[in-house]
Amino acid sequence: MGEDYLDLAMLTTDRASISYNRVPLRGIASPVIDSIAQRIAEAVGRDLRGGIALVDSPRAPRDVDCSGGRLIRRTEAPRARLIDASLRELLRVRFEGAMRPLSMFPTPLAGYFAGCVANRGCKPHLRAIAEELLGPVIRFPLASKDGFLSGGTFTRFMLAGFAVFPALEQLGIRAFESYPDLQMRLWSDGIHLPSKKFRGEALRVRRNICAQLAAIINVSNFDLPETLDEADAAILALSAAASASTKSLVELHCAAEGRFAVAFKADASSRRA
Repeated sequence: MGEDYLDLAMLTTDRASISYNRVPLRGIASPVIDSIAQRIAEAVGRDLRGGIALVDSPRAPRDVDCSGGRLIRRTEAPRARLIDASLRELLRVRFEGAMRPLSMFPTPLAGYFAGCVANRGCKPHLRAIAEELLGPVIRFPLASKDGFLSGGTFTRFMLAGFAVFPALEQLGIRAFESYPDLQMRLWSDGIHLPSKKFRGEALRVRRNICAQLAAIINVSNFDLPETLDEADAAILALSAAASASTKSLVELHCAAEGRFAVAFKADASSRRA
């Protein structure tokens, strides 16, 4: 997922094949949720009702409650998300403290995204998403300002993520947050996962992990991901399918923050926290 697009990896119901689709976000019309849902449906080209999706993004800013029909200000925003704390504890218990700590950027407050939207350099589709979703917690219109957009694409892409969850659910899909880097590590059999800054080697290792997972769940028509974004999408789909078949797909839930899925190997299912 990026600021301007969504990368989807879709397994067929029988898990016989996987397909990749890039859904553009530029030029989305209002209402933006309807527009994104329509683009996803057109890209995939089949009925998605009853499916499960894992999304590489939090569902909402840290001080926003997503438990209702619209996003509202959270009564007491935690210093860090409860889901993140639960995830770290789950992994600590499962691996008895031996797993390398997760590197997860803290989900910003709504005020950070207000700053992004107010900047004259903010892309129109990101501004449209913020105005539609965060209207109850940010007072629009905002005074425009110039200057450097802090945080870079690493955090601004979350605006796209905030819109993806309700768009998927509009299509009848249960959407969970997940973390591709974690899923790669859980299914890597201890092989070192190179940093994405070493793009060629990073893609080679991630493709191998995805190929091994595809073999485990008997994907007969498996196409290797061609980019790092496709590899991230593929690992989410493949690992979820593999763990669901052995009942080792674990859900972390916080009403205000949403749902997070961790796809463990079967031997991890007896050590849930």
